[in-house]
Amino acid sequence: MPFLLGEHGGAVFFLLYLLALCVLSVPILIAEVVVGSYGRASPHRAMEWAASNANVNPYWRFLGLAQGLLGLLVASVAMLFAVWCFDRATVIHSGAMASGSPAEVASNYLSAMNDRAGQFTKALIGLAAAGALSAMGIRLGMGVLGWIVLPGVAITLLGVLDYVVLQTDLQPVSAFLFAYDGKQWGIEAVRQAFISAGVTLGAGLGIAMALGAQAPQGLPWARSVIAVAILDTAFLIVTAIIASALLFEVNVAPSEGLAAVFIALPYAFVNLPMGEIYGTLFFSALAAIAWSAASILMEPTVLLLKQVAGRPGGAILAATLAVLIASMLLFSSDATLVQVSMMLGEWLLPLSLLSTALFVGWQMPRPILRGELYREPLWLFRLWWWIVRWMVPPACVAWLVSGLL
Repeated sequence: MPFLLGEHGGAVFFLLYLLALCVLSVPILIAEVVVGSYGRASPHRAMEWAASNANVNPYWRFLGLAQGLLGLLVASVAMLFAVWCFDRATVIHSGAMASGSPAEVASNYLSAMNDRAGQFTKALIGLAAAGALSAMGIRLGMGVLGWIVLPGVAITLLGVLDYVVLQTDLQPVSAFLFAYDGKQWGIEAVRQAFISAGVTLGAGLGIAMALGAQAPQGLPWARSVIAVAILDTAFLIVTAIIASALLFEVNVAPSEGLAAVFIALPYAFVNLPMGEIYGTLFFSALAAIAWSAASILMEPTVLLLKQVAGRPGGAILAATLAVLIASMLLFSSDATLVQVSMMLGEWLLPLSLLSTALFVGWQMPRPILRGELYREPLWLFRLWWWIVRWMVPPACVAWLVSGLL
């Protein structure tokens, strides 16, 4: 996000990102949670029930199954990211890279990446913990994340932000992130904004269906999703400010990719006063976020397997499948993870979003949808329904086409 904001005109890109949230991610998340709330089952069964009551092709149920498997794949990637963040936190805390040069920091990171067995062991432990959390049940497990882990992460990031404000010069950050440069408006900026918005909230991965199926009925779903989007955007802004300020302070240009996160940022932390402390906190927070994401992304598969093995058995089986996927990604060639990430971002995710929009917007009867969203104002329901029908599909098609160009 820091790189994209600076590269595409600062405030221009941020406005495009907010627009993309409003016409893509938020409407699809509302659509998913409506289907889950209506079906009261795993995404696969919820889609089957919704298709049956809408008297449409029963093969739509396989969309729920595909989303669950897609979520499990992303959960495995998220867990690997959590492992890498945890590794950087421990190395920074140890002082092994204190005042290190860029070459030394990069060498340390590459050495850690080459230790595939060590990464697999940590991923195994992380996924086992995620499975144990899921086995506790949706109320207790998600309660741990919602009331303990995520507030702790928020407090930690605010502490790191306070450190950054005191230790760095924010003037170049403001000019880089938030200056309005209308010249940067273009097709690529729009494309990147929609991809970022499509990825950030986890839409199209079955999460909202799984949580909607297990949440109390009658909640104001649309306003709840909007609140989540606002909190997520606030988190992105905070992390963008932290990352940009640190990099500018050590004269490193913000960039994108793993090198920016795991080489440039650690280099900045270890070369600033008290950087070992705040670098440890920052990467620990990122690790906690990625682990929490992996735990939530496993939930659709847990619900599906729960039908044959019970909740604890489903959690164990889902965690086992995630471990197998993570091991395949880890022990294959270095290009595999990049290829999988590209395939997710350019094909699988937009296809999932497009299919969800077509099913909810064009196949489900409007009275059913209104029945699940009866607590929302009529104008908000009509706006959401119109966006799902007429704006989300063209946006997803454009996203798919852009992957070919």
